[in-house]
Amino acid sequence: EVVTTLPIKKGATFFDIFSGTTAVGHHFKKLGYTVYSNDFLEFAYSLARTNIETNTIPKFKKLNLGIDIIDHLNNNVKGKVGFITKNYAPHGNNKRQYLSVENAKKVDAVREQIEKWKESKSISETEYYYLLTSLINAVSLVANVTGTYAAFLKSWDRRALKTMKLEHGDIVDNKKENKAFHADANDLVGMHKVDVLYLDPPYNARQFASNYFFLELIAEGWFKKIPEIYGNAGMRPYEDQKSDYSISRKAADALSDLIAKAKAKYILLSYNDEGIIPIPVLKQILGTRGEVKEYTKEHKRY
Repeated sequence: EVVTTLPIKKGATFFDIFSGTTAVGHHFKKLGYTVYSNDFLEFAYSLARTNIETNTIPKFKKLNLGIDIIDHLNNNVKGKVGFITKNYAPHGNNKRQYLSVENAKKVDAVREQIEKWKESKSISETEYYYLLTSLINAVSLVANVTGTYAAFLKSWDRRALKTMKLEHGDIVDNKKENKAFHADANDLVGMHKVDVLYLDPPYNARQFASNYFFLELIAEGWFKKIPEIYGNAGMRPYEDQKSDYSISRKAADALSDLIAKAKAKYILLSYNDEGIIPIPVLKQILGTRGEVKEYTKEHKRY
């Protein structure tokens, strides 16, 4: 609603620089904007490569399977006990239950197959991310969690006991050269002139890298080096992926730096009035670049 009030031309550049699951960028892609998308987590970058940068469903010509690629992965790739099954399903002595054993075996088998195709150059980079996105989306629908992955449910949610199925992505061809980036937002923001810069940074102390570590594990894989995991949740180290926006003493400075570097006609910031950076401070930071307008919306806390 806010963007439609702006005096910008059709096909204007919309930069979603904290893209997460790409829901916002995908929406603006459907509306015909040229969309740039960025996130420093690997699983989010995979989603952006598929949902934002890719305009047509890949053909997978080199594989020459004779059947649809997703049908092949669902029906012809048999589950196997691997890293995910051993560590994140109730298999053997393991007590973690992020996935049912059946679904965990399927994740192991499909992820390994995607990696083999990539290493043998049987699929392109775009095709690799397309399949990885399909797997991430499928896992999200059967994961035994409340929404984030910092903890698993102690009893089974009914949907977590359903058989995991991969599906084709909702690929939109907006006839534009959309781009996906995998970088720190503050490093990237000054490199691109855009019409609308959309900022949806973390606003509380919960780090995204820990909340979504399980999807990040699947995206990164475990083939070159077995990840070191720890604790009841089976978390993997994420020190190098912590965001300053989730650290009280650093968040305002991080935002100030981002705003100062931005090359955008309009900056749109989503935030929460209970967030780390107080609203008056937000307005002060934004005011260094021009007129500030505030739009508020009531929302349930959880």
